[in-house]
Amino acid sequence: MLKNALSKVYKTVKEAQQKYPVESANAIEQVSTDIENLNAFINREVDKIEFDSNLDDEGKSSERRKVLEQAGRKLEGLKEKRMKSDLIYDLEKKLIDKSGAKSDSVIQFLREREVRDRLQGLTSEQILSHFGESLFNGKNRLLLDAILNAPAGFEILPKEPLQKLREVRAKVLNPEVAAQLDTIRKLNASMEKIFGVVQKEIDNKRRDELPEMLTPKVDFF
Repeated sequence: MLKNALSKVYKTVKEAQQKYPVESANAIEQVSTDIENLNAFINREVDKIEFDSNLDDEGKSSERRKVLEQAGRKLEGLKEKRMKSDLIYDLEKKLIDKSGAKSDSVIQFLREREVRDRLQGLTSEQILSHFGESLFNGKNRLLLDAILNAPAGFEILPKEPLQKLREVRAKVLNPEVAAQLDTIRKLNASMEKIFGVVQKEIDNKRRDELPEMLTPKVDFF
């Protein structure tokens, strides 16, 4: 029943096996097995309907639609079970906590304040234009800390680039967690893709079972 979706699922699994560590690829394979089992459930229930002599064509169509609606609910349950949103939240929290760490060194504080003083008079656009590359790749650590540790109310850059720079600093301070988070985010994206493809096919087949809408006949003169 879900032949087209399964074909795309297998392609995603193959890509995952090539890109991700074994543990992550296994998670995608588990989703693939879930979809295979869901497909088997649909086929089994549809076969029962087809061999039910008490149902006419309209009744069979109605029952098939119910099976597909049930499959859609099962798919939502599988998605909730397999998606690693809680893990992503925990890893993001670790990075945020780490990125907020400030040095207690007086010398470091004075160096950062000197950098901020030198930045006075420059617009945020000018700062990003001159130093953006070294900031966002994490190589200019002193400038990065000076900007992020600016006192509240005296922020040097707008909210959006500041948030991105906090993530950059977090990755510099904790590269292992950052790498794990990046892998899990990509893994979730692959799972989201799989569930989306399957949901779309279920929805299309369910619509195919809806009664045809009667439209009034219009006579043209």
